[in-house]
Amino acid sequence: MTSHNALPTVITCYDDALRWIYERIDYERIRPVRTSTHFRLERVERLLSVIDSPQNRIPAVHIAGTKGKGTTAAVLSSILNASHVHHGLFTSPHISQFEERMRVDSVMPNPQQLTALVAELQDRLARADAALVEDGPTYFEVATLLAWMYFDQQQVELVVLETGLGGRLDCTNVCRPVVTIITSIGLDHTHILGDTYELIAAEKAGILKHGVPLLTWVSQPEVIDVVRKKSQQVDCPVYWRDIDIQADVHHLSGQLTQTLNVTSPVRNHTGLTLPLLGHHQAGNAAMAISAADLLSQTDARITPATIAQGVAGTIWPLRFEIFDRSPPVILDAAHNPDSIAAFSATFRENFGRRPPVLIFASSQDKDARTMLHTLSQHFPTIVLTRFCSNPRAYDPAQLQSWLTNIQNTNKACVTSNVQTADNPAAAFRLAQSIASDDGVICGTGSIFLAAELRALLVNA
Repeated sequence: MTSHNALPTVITCYDDALRWIYERIDYERIRPVRTSTHFRLERVERLLSVIDSPQNRIPAVHIAGTKGKGTTAAVLSSILNASHVHHGLFTSPHISQFEERMRVDSVMPNPQQLTALVAELQDRLARADAALVEDGPTYFEVATLLAWMYFDQQQVELVVLETGLGGRLDCTNVCRPVVTIITSIGLDHTHILGDTYELIAAEKAGILKHGVPLLTWVSQPEVIDVVRKKSQQVDCPVYWRDIDIQADVHHLSGQLTQTLNVTSPVRNHTGLTLPLLGHHQAGNAAMAISAADLLSQTDARITPATIAQGVAGTIWPLRFEIFDRSPPVILDAAHNPDSIAAFSATFRENFGRRPPVLIFASSQDKDARTMLHTLSQHFPTIVLTRFCSNPRAYDPAQLQSWLTNIQNTNKACVTSNVQTADNPAAAFRLAQSIASDDGVICGTGSIFLAAELRALLVNA
């Protein structure tokens, strides 16, 4: 990483702005540690005070969870668009452009706007307390600051805010939420959040605020217990999966949408069209719909009709995204055992009769062995590779070693053809040479892999 002193001191163009952003400590690219001084909310609040603390003035819907939080945010944002609620959306990571992380009414800042935002932030930080900025701010802190600046300048009424890592100590946890959401809990980022469901749940439940309603789709008894105790401590109401919130899915194989009936804490919705496949997406949509219903109690613009329109209009790339090629290509950002299991189930339900070729890569802080164990039960041919955009990728040879061990020890393994490739482009060419005309090519294991494969398809 280039030192802080080498960053541009004057931002004059878009390239300067991107360099100023990217050449910072990036915990999406390097492995964070529990003792890092960057994980302190008082530090984030001091940084936000440099831009006049917009998080204290703009209400938020705050979303945490191991998986599904991005989809929930996207569905809720689409509903708010349909309801003409002027709002911001903050998500991470991005797929192809940094600006994807911060949108207002689905629109990213243009290059000129981003350049101006970075120039203003650079100037304000240059005049801030030297002790505050001597070791940063980090990449994610900069992203958070720029997003709040953009939302403030655009005078949004509400922000839909996805946590970056955990919840309790996440940069986003200094917001003033009107609704909080915990989508689901799984074992991910265990080196920083803890290695049990209870420890991870405690981190996610750190977003709960006094009196602010929580919507949650968690299911494990030990997680429910943690969330319940935290909610009692902060005295906030909780709306639980299968009790207060229900989702009934109707899906016909071969259709690229599913029909939902959702019961929220406020009302029942029937016959909703969701253009995202997978039973797990029904739960994410139910969270967004329930949040919209709670917001509708003080905002008459949000109605059952605008909710239905927003759900049907949801666009969220790399969530079982299907590309109409010959053969078809499916890309999914699944990157932990739970999301890989959901991806595999969705594939089996919708494409189970087509012979698949799977492209797989994973980050070194992920449980790649468990992911491969699951995938080996569904995919006869697997091409192992590494992504280029992030140095944390596993060496394909290491993945191959684990997969060979799985082949030798797991009777449920159906994988018989294992190939390796140096990069996603080579892996895709190899998959194309293997796949039959009636087959399907899939890419999963990391959002970085899925994003690089998507770029190949979009730019082809």
